[in-house]
Amino acid sequence: MAVQGTAGKVTTLSAATAAQNLAVFLKNYADWLRLTLMDESSHQSSSQKGPQPQISELNQTIQEARHLYEAALHVRSSILPPHHPEVVASKFSLAELLDAPTAIASAAAAAGANDVDVLDKQRAN
Repeated sequence: MAVQGTAGKVTTLSAATAAQNLAVFLKNYADWLRLTLMDESSHQSSSQKGPQPQISELNQTIQEARHLYEAALHVRSSILPPHHPEVVASKFSLAELLDAPTAIASAAAAAGANDVDVLDKQRAN
């Protein structure tokens, strides 16, 4: 598993815990962005500008959270046994985040956007 960006600097259990906590925050922030996007799209007239900046921010936030979860999982899996609660928590959190493209697609569809395939393209790698 190749860890990208700043998440590649996570090498200790304490850093993995910090990465996991930041990823949880980012995931919750992404959920808030998604809900805001859906709410704004229901109140927006068709003549107003589209939600592209918010969708881009949403995708970037989710990608950053994903990299942090992967870094935490990588470190924890290298040091701890496979069934350790911290390893399981990292796997569960990452799986929960990867389920988010369905939510993003529904938010983008409600907002009338077409380009939300960033996560699916990167997951294929």
